[in-house]
Amino acid sequence: MFNFMKTAAVVAALGTGTTAAADGWFGLQETVEDNGSITLDLIRTDAAGFVAIYDYSTGEFGEMLGMAELNAGANADVPVNLELNSAETLAAVIFEGEIGDPAIATNWIELDVSEDS
Repeated sequence: MFNFMKTAAVVAALGTGTTAAADGWFGLQETVEDNGSITLDLIRTDAAGFVAIYDYSTGEFGEMLGMAELNAGANADVPVNLELNSAETLAAVIFEGEIGDPAIATNWIELDVSEDS
């Protein structure tokens, strides 16, 4: 069940998976929709790829809840539809090229989408 409210998704942490982290980054993320989707305000990558949203409630990458394609360069207002879930913490992960292990992705951020944030 979605527990999303009109809540600011605050960038709680910035992680780096590889030395290629400078190749992809996120701008400030603020938009979580009531309909169970999230809009990522700005993502920049050097190569085409994907952004994937994972449940990060346990402090580890859990189930992938949704994904969207990215073009090389700046990607503004990227909508990602999410599967039905009750996660209060998400991780948005940039993959340049194919989707793989999120622990070695180009870059990722933690998003707090709990009702308390």
